Amino acid sequence: MKYRRGANAERELARMLESAGFAVVRSAGSHRVDLIAGNGKLYLCIEVKSTGEERLYIPKEDVEKLISFSERFGGRPLLAVKFRGRGWRFFHPKALSPNGKSYRVEPSMSFLTLEEVTGKQPTLREVLAREKA
Repeated sequence: MKYRRGANAERELARMLESAGFAVVRSAGSHRVDLIAGNGKLYLCIEVKSTGEERLYIPKEDVEKLISFSERFGGRPLLAVKFRGRGWRFFHPKALSPNGKSYRVEPSMSFLTLEEVTGKQPTLREVLAREKA
C-alpha cells in the first residue's frame, strides 16, 4: 500500500513538472532520488514522499543520499512532500533540522511552492484566483 501511494505521488508530481515545461525521469524503486527533472536551465533532483499524517520523519540516510547525488549530478536537491488534504510542499534538504536519526517535516514549516521551485512567477490574475478559492 505504501509503495503504491508513493509511486502515485511520484507520477503525479512528474505530470505537474512536465506541464511546467520540464523533462522528467522517474527512477522506480530508486535508492538515490525518485525524480530527475530539467528544462535546459534548471535541474532538479527530487525525493518524493506522501503522507496523511501531520508530520513525516525522513531518515538522515535518505536526505544524505539526495544531497550527495544532486551535488554529483549538478542539480538542485529537493524534498517534495504531498500532505494529503493540504497539497504539495517543497523543502530544501539542507534547511531541515535533524531530529535524532531523522528529519521531521510538517506542513506548517516554511516551504516552497511548485511555482517557486520551477522558477515560474505567477501572474497577478493567478494569485487573485488562488485567494478567491
